[in-house]
Amino acid sequence: MSTNDDLNYESFHSVKISIKHRRTGEFTARRSLLTDLFQITHINCIRNAFVAGFFLLISRQAINDLLHYGRFDWTFDLLNQAVGKLHIVAFIWCLMTLSTMFIVFYSTYMWASNRKFTGLYLKLYDFIWSLIYIFYITGLLVIPSWQIIKHQLPIASSAIILGEQLRQMMKTHSFMRENVEKILQQSNNSKDKKLSFKFSHFTQYFYFLFAPTLLYRDHYPRTSKIQWNIVMQMFGQFMIALCLVYHIVAYFWVPIFQRFFTDDEITLEFTISTIFDLMLPGVLIVILAFYGFFHCWLNGFAELLRFDDRMFYEDWWNLTSAATFWRSWNVVVHDWLYVYVYKDMSKLLNGNRNLSATCVVIVSAIFHEYFMIITLGFFSPVLIGWFGIFGMLFRFSFPRAKGTRWNIVLLAFVPICVAVIPYFYVLEVSARYFPLKRKTFWNIVFNSEKQTNSEL
Repeated sequence: MSTNDDLNYESFHSVKISIKHRRTGEFTARRSLLTDLFQITHINCIRNAFVAGFFLLISRQAINDLLHYGRFDWTFDLLNQAVGKLHIVAFIWCLMTLSTMFIVFYSTYMWASNRKFTGLYLKLYDFIWSLIYIFYITGLLVIPSWQIIKHQLPIASSAIILGEQLRQMMKTHSFMRENVEKILQQSNNSKDKKLSFKFSHFTQYFYFLFAPTLLYRDHYPRTSKIQWNIVMQMFGQFMIALCLVYHIVAYFWVPIFQRFFTDDEITLEFTISTIFDLMLPGVLIVILAFYGFFHCWLNGFAELLRFDDRMFYEDWWNLTSAATFWRSWNVVVHDWLYVYVYKDMSKLLNGNRNLSATCVVIVSAIFHEYFMIITLGFFSPVLIGWFGIFGMLFRFSFPRAKGTRWNIVLLAFVPICVAVIPYFYVLEVSARYFPLKRKTFWNIVFNSEKQTNSEL
């Protein structure tokens, strides 16, 4: 065996060790999993195969346009419909960021610096500031959503604001929790209330707002310098992945979605064929979205900010249980849910792990559904039903399953998800487009209630 192959297998072995010893909430210098795996020639060949496949995909469309129209017939109608009113998006984002940056930090600092009471007055003082914090979080949720509805922002523009809204809300809660716990510990350990308290610096908080993590720490592992070639490479690959996602949606998904508006009747045959037609493009979108965001986008910001802990995901494609899949798919959000939802609920529920895990699933499903409600402009509980019901069934059915067959089951469940979820959302849209021919979710609910009342 050659020396190069020895190095490749050694790097692969070190990757497995880094995954094994990872602990939630601990930050150490480590690279992303794909960064290490791409050092292995055989793994890098898989990425090259995907690149070649996507190149052929684009070439097919280009050659087909030249043969039929004599020119490129690339349409940007979907882009124009999905993205718009960017000046409003920029204005709302600036207001959210400035409020999160200054109001949150200096309000928390005011609470900590003026906490000089004792007894009942101290409890009342903390209670008032807790109400202020609740009002702020409520305002951060309500005001941007209200602006989206007021200005009738397109889907992609709404998604940008809502994604930033949820990100800043989770970062705000993490900063508050970590500093409140720090101040309370200092207060309990110190007998002299006039001693100066230790509070995070604004520069630390400012760095945290843009760092690719949702867990606040005063210090993170940092690299010695910025490698600008990696920054350009990561953001360049992100843009390519974004363009490929748009191409797949515009030329593969949209023609399938148009069936909902041309066919008068939704039959079982129509449903089955449509769901299977959505699977392959859906899987490609998932792969591109995962690689583009979790690997390229987050690694690009990590390199730009010299953030050295880059374990943003784990090897979810090798896992055999739904519980470990959700923990490994999105490590950044999972860490936040584990620290601030799972652990807190475990304390309240006397260590009941199943109920605590159920609370995590419910919270995640609610905010996913909230994202879809504001983005689409209507409520259809697809995500709550799919992830809340089927997700928990999968989790408790085989929480510690092992073996190849369970990995096959889990990998088969991914294309089913990415086909069924858009199917039901587009079905709801078509029902609103054809109100006399089809029933929306609320029509079904109200009609069933009327039938039940008439039977009674």
